[in-house]
Amino acid sequence: MSILSGRLAFRPRPNDVYLASYARSGTTWLQMIVYQLTTDGSMDFTHITEPIPYFERALSVGRDLNKLPSPRLFKTHFRYKKLPKGPYKRIYIARNGKDVLVSCYYFFRAHSPFKGSFDQFFKNFMVGNVQSGSWFRHVAEWSAHAADTNVLFIRYEDLVNHFERTVNRIAEFLNVPLSPEIYARIAERCSFTFMKQHEEKFGFLQEVLIEFGFTGEDFIRKGKSGSGKEHLSPEQEAMFDRAASTVIMPPPLEAPARTARA
Repeated sequence: MSILSGRLAFRPRPNDVYLASYARSGTTWLQMIVYQLTTDGSMDFTHITEPIPYFERALSVGRDLNKLPSPRLFKTHFRYKKLPKGPYKRIYIARNGKDVLVSCYYFFRAHSPFKGSFDQFFKNFMVGNVQSGSWFRHVAEWSAHAADTNVLFIRYEDLVNHFERTVNRIAEFLNVPLSPEIYARIAERCSFTFMKQHEEKFGFLQEVLIEFGFTGEDFIRKGKSGSGKEHLSPEQEAMFDRAASTVIMPPPLEAPARTARA
């Protein structure tokens, strides 16, 4: 199967890996973790999309992804059904939908023609009338494949609350050894502080500034969970919860049980 991109034909390879999510759900964080896991961790790239291209954007601008060495890693916001069919590994990161809503609101106000109120954006988001489409549909479609052997479904909140366990899950899924030394490097270089200090290597703004002339806020805004409750009214929360009740995701990681001391 080939995907046409202008005059180029993208040819999937069996060992391709796709890092997928709905927008503003932690894909850049996941990119950095996987980059650190699968390389020597050097920060000599200009932008993270050099070693791990944004799949659909790279195709749209005619980048020849066939020149990349294997195994190729791609970031994507595609729904499950839009990715190439085959044995390719896929890691999907899901984030609390209310936090995604708030993050998208600030991102699109800064980087798109939308300059409306939060209430306006909330209404658009609930019916999927935003640039990224329906969060509910996107997560539900990927959740339906969470048990597939070539899919690893993780949560943003598990990276926040159980970072080491989640990184170990990613390493095992990719069959990559994770020594204490490599983990220490990942923990340091994938921290909010480190990535914020090197934001020029991760920001969407930096990637497309010249082509689209965007200006606005930082790409890495806060890097925390729970901002949804700070913005949604009780009525909006109730409406969101009703809509999200049909989205069945794998359960989050639980804190390990404490062992009794003698």
